[in-house]
Amino acid sequence: MARRRRIRWDRLVGLALVLLILIIMLVSCMKSCFGKSDTPAGASSAPLTSQTGTNTSPAGRSDVSEVTNPSVETTQTTAATTTRPADPGIPSDYMEVPTPYSEIYKGDLVLVNEKNPSHFSKEELGVVKVYEAADNPGCYGISYPGTTFLCASALTPFNKMMKAYNTATNNSEVMFNYGWLKSGDKNSTPESGCGMDIQLHLKKTDGSYGYFTDTAPYSWIFEHMTDYGFVERYPKDKASVTGRKSGYTALRYVGIPHAKYMKDNNLCLEEYLDKLRNECTFPQKLEVTTTAAKYEIYYIAASTEDDTPIPVPLSGEYRISGNNIDGFIVTAAR
Repeated sequence: MARRRRIRWDRLVGLALVLLILIIMLVSCMKSCFGKSDTPAGASSAPLTSQTGTNTSPAGRSDVSEVTNPSVETTQTTAATTTRPADPGIPSDYMEVPTPYSEIYKGDLVLVNEKNPSHFSKEELGVVKVYEAADNPGCYGISYPGTTFLCASALTPFNKMMKAYNTATNNSEVMFNYGWLKSGDKNSTPESGCGMDIQLHLKKTDGSYGYFTDTAPYSWIFEHMTDYGFVERYPKDKASVTGRKSGYTALRYVGIPHAKYMKDNNLCLEEYLDKLRNECTFPQKLEVTTTAAKYEIYYIAASTEDDTPIPVPLSGEYRISGNNIDGFIVTAAR
């Protein structure tokens, strides 16, 4: 009779343990050979891009896209959201800011006239009510307090100018007659829709009204307006260029370095922008020195097919403005 073989469970358990150890060693070897990813599941390993409105230079400094005059100018952030290294064809101390074509319609240097209307509504411009401005010095009148609006970038320096005017002359007869007006309104000028045009009037101490003129004491404003970034929008001797004969009534905010150059060289806004387009296309530049800073100003033609790579300095502050025609003006403090 055959003998029944007894199962040795202790040997089976031992064999199973040996196989388990071999499997663990094999898995460990595979991980060592092929490496292990440190990226959590679902996460991207791509590098982070720069933050909106901020450019980080190779040296690690962060340049906010704006030009600020400590005594007068207000800040204005450009529309750029990213930067990229400069093209090899431009100087090494510049980088490029990709800017959409639509940005040619925005900024302190837009030319708004019969040929080039404003592209924005009051709401899109973000104008503020002049009467309710926190920095209103209370030394000038407002003809229509409930319906008078202006862009803050122009209103802030205007309020500073009027406060200085009142201190210097002790005169409060100047009236803020109109600011932003819808194109085609009865009292609008061709550029009232840009929100940086100010029409002035006079309400004299005897109760009578009059036109704003370049006579004492109002002449103080004409002597100092460029220090606050303002120019006469329609100079009497430029009627053939501007198409307007309204004289001293309208002031226009353009920014300090531009206002200074325009006054020093007897240029209206149309002539100034033409000069930049024709003579100051990057790398050619216009250099302007004010009491606060030195500026480089240049023009970049806009691309109609893709974002325009605008060269800007790696160091210092700058501002980009559209011209409302075909390109951009860069103003860089150096």
